[in-house]
Amino acid sequence: MNDAADKPVLVPSPAGEGRELIARLRELGHEVDHAPFLELRMNRDSDTKHAVAALMEGRFTQLVLDCPRAVDVLLSYADNHDDENAEGDLTAEHGSPGHTGRPRLALPHGMEVTAVGADTAAALQEVGIEPALTIPPFDTAPAAHRAPAPGTDTPRAAAGVPAAQETGAGLLLITSAATPVSITRALQESGYAVTRVNGYRPVPVSLDSQVVRDLRLAGYAAVALPSTLLADLAGHLGIHRDIQVVAMHDAATAAAEARSLVVHGQATEPTGAALAEAIHRAVAGS
Repeated sequence: MNDAADKPVLVPSPAGEGRELIARLRELGHEVDHAPFLELRMNRDSDTKHAVAALMEGRFTQLVLDCPRAVDVLLSYADNHDDENAEGDLTAEHGSPGHTGRPRLALPHGMEVTAVGADTAAALQEVGIEPALTIPPFDTAPAAHRAPAPGTDTPRAAAGVPAAQETGAGLLLITSAATPVSITRALQESGYAVTRVNGYRPVPVSLDSQVVRDLRLAGYAAVALPSTLLADLAGHLGIHRDIQVVAMHDAATAAAEARSLVVHGQATEPTGAALAEAIHRAVAGS
């Protein structure tokens, strides 16, 4: 192992995110400094309240949540059930017993849940919901929300969500205020009547002075860039040239390079585990 391998890896994901990435980095022997560049601040409004009420009344057939914070938004407005009261129906419908210490959530029968990313899937499992499908993040390729998936007319970012079985089927999307409106349009073009809830918004945070110092003085072995927004923010910081900058996907790489960062590696697929392995390779080769 080289000297860089003895330094920590900076993970700038918001609180509650980056769990798969952090766990895999530790399995690979890396020390991790989880220092969020962003806070995902919950939006509390009547639109969200009414949309979640409609969900719990069975007015939607598909639910799409794009990060663990979206699960928090859902929990904050839904009727929660503890482990003793919700065991029968929830286990029969979703096949997951939930985790002690978090509320259990019982969704209407027949509801299909799509998680965007493994961290979202894990957050759902913690409240007793097994998602029917886990798809990559919405920003996995440059202009992903505009580029059709190969062989289809469906934009790449929405291609993982199953097409509506009936035109006009209700879909509730709980997402960030920063998610492009074209994602909503893509889902509509897949046959859904989409209700979009901007359940949270990203807000930059002031970084600890030690984090800033370590970025400038090569105090880290590597910096992980799991998303386009985080890559853009990283580009505003002074990152020492000896620190390995590793992105999760094409869009994050493009955003970093647009800010004049040198990207030393990219994950082979848009998952936290693959990003950790790309970081491990970059550090070993530095």
